[in-house]
Amino acid sequence: MHARLRTILTLVVLALFTAAQAQQITAWVIDGESERPYFVQVQEAFNAAYADRGISVEVVRLPNINDALQAGFLGGDLPDVVMVDGPNMAAYVWSGQLAPLDPYLSEDLRADLLPAIIDQGTYGPDGQIYAISPYDSSVLLWGNRSYLERAGVRIPESVPDAWTFEEMEAALAALAELPEVTWPIDMKLNYTGEWYAYGFSPFLQACGADLIDRDTWQASGTLDAPAAVTSLERVQGWATNEWIVPSAAGDNRFFGDKTAALAWVGNWMWRVHLEGLGDDLVLIPAPKFCGDLQASPNGGWSYAIPAVAEHKDAAGEFVAFAMSTEQVALYADTTGYVPARASAIALSELYGPGGQGALMAEQSATIAVVRPVHPAYPVISAAFERAVTNILDGADVAAELTRAARAIDDDIADSDGYPPFGSR
Repeated sequence: MHARLRTILTLVVLALFTAAQAQQITAWVIDGESERPYFVQVQEAFNAAYADRGISVEVVRLPNINDALQAGFLGGDLPDVVMVDGPNMAAYVWSGQLAPLDPYLSEDLRADLLPAIIDQGTYGPDGQIYAISPYDSSVLLWGNRSYLERAGVRIPESVPDAWTFEEMEAALAALAELPEVTWPIDMKLNYTGEWYAYGFSPFLQACGADLIDRDTWQASGTLDAPAAVTSLERVQGWATNEWIVPSAAGDNRFFGDKTAALAWVGNWMWRVHLEGLGDDLVLIPAPKFCGDLQASPNGGWSYAIPAVAEHKDAAGEFVAFAMSTEQVALYADTTGYVPARASAIALSELYGPGGQGALMAEQSATIAVVRPVHPAYPVISAAFERAVTNILDGADVAAELTRAARAIDDDIADSDGYPPFGSR
């Protein structure tokens, strides 16, 4: 009887010990339609893989995640893992809201990441990674093959083979002559907010300018440099020619009624474009907008660990699991985004060698330019959006860019340079 009692007590103690050691963590993630199946899968896969270690995760999809993050950062009530939009990472770190991920990222993982993914997640003042995305996004030209062939327009097949500016402008002019085409190109003027910094800054960068000087963190002299003015004067010329789908015309002129021949937009439109055009859909690399220079944007939602997280080590285990080659490849094939790891690109049916999205993966690996990793980025983005919107409405390009640069510099000055940025 005593032996049996001891056995029972031992089992009870072990059960209590195991329960005490078990950790359930929570992760807040985005609630996009294409992402939902992936996040259901990753929760099940992680919990199965870590059951014997007593770690489990509840993945919570939030349709208004930015609102939840803002409230959580203000009140200090946050889960163990969050997803943050890449360009906002620096502001969160600067205000002390995120913990470094470096202890949880293996050397093999870091060496396998696309360069722009590392750039997006690295906080300049201390060189540590605070956010890591399982995917990259990009913008290129989507084309209607039938229209392009009918207009006699060459279809590039690789990043080095891209159109020059002169070729692109000639292509727009030729496409405008087709009776089926009302507008040669859709540049998503119906979008608002971050799209303008994301989608239009590559034209500046492909001419040697930028949204801000990334050494001095001053916008004046860079955002309004002659090269920036030239690049947006060219885009303004397309609007003047009525070659760009106006904002009032909606979202589906390229893939719906096919009154647009090209679209300058990102990989989130993959499925609707493929459904709308089928075999007529062709991908065309970002143009060489000035000489031989070209650029594409990058970035997206990234995993991060709040500074107030209670179970950082377990959170780190989840981030490492979600960033494994297999999970990153699965994320890409589920959502349509470019895998953030080179090894996952090779596994991806969509983006691997011979895949329909291989060109987009090539752009992400070779010409992607991260948006400025700086606490003032929200101000940079908003100021540039106002400038581009006015420019496309016919405003003076140089004056608008100068006004935007001053607004950015004034914000940075009002924050004393966002030290330690201002001291570099």
